[in-house]
Amino acid sequence: MLSFLTYIIVGLIGLMMGTVYKRSFSNLEILRFRPSRIARIYGVLTTIGVGICLFLSYKSIHAFSEMGMAEDKVHIFEDYQSMLIYFLNLGFILMIILSNLHSMASKKITWILYLLTFGVYASFAVIDDFFLEDTFFHFKKMHQLWQGEFSLASISGILSLTFSAALTAFNAYMTSWGLKK
Repeated sequence: MLSFLTYIIVGLIGLMMGTVYKRSFSNLEILRFRPSRIARIYGVLTTIGVGICLFLSYKSIHAFSEMGMAEDKVHIFEDYQSMLIYFLNLGFILMIILSNLHSMASKKITWILYLLTFGVYASFAVIDDFFLEDTFFHFKKMHQLWQGEFSLASISGILSLTFSAALTAFNAYMTSWGLKK
């Protein structure tokens, strides 16, 4: 559910930023945004976000090796995984906004930031949906905590990658549309 809301927010951000920039009579020079400053902020926030997501991914998988009952391990895993999804989605929103701002400040599309945004989001979406969820599924199945035959995490992962790629491309397109005055 959180990812779905994130996709809606990212789509609306692209629509809003492209439309506002296209319809405005001034440009971003009035606000004195420098592309180098935006790129520096982008780099710092991306590094911090990747570090947080790596830590939460590690703690999620490490939850299965802790002492205690299987149900407790499941709760610990779900807590860390929920935090991972939250920070991943928050980071995706911030990275898209900064990519759009950098493109608007430099008056050209900065493809490297959009590709990096998608790459970071996609890598942790793959870790979450294909690795962590699969490990979680097998853990629950091994401890008789799962009622069912298969997991739908791979379908969720493919949809997540598709939507994030489409929304990243949409934001780049809307920004380029807004730059053409």
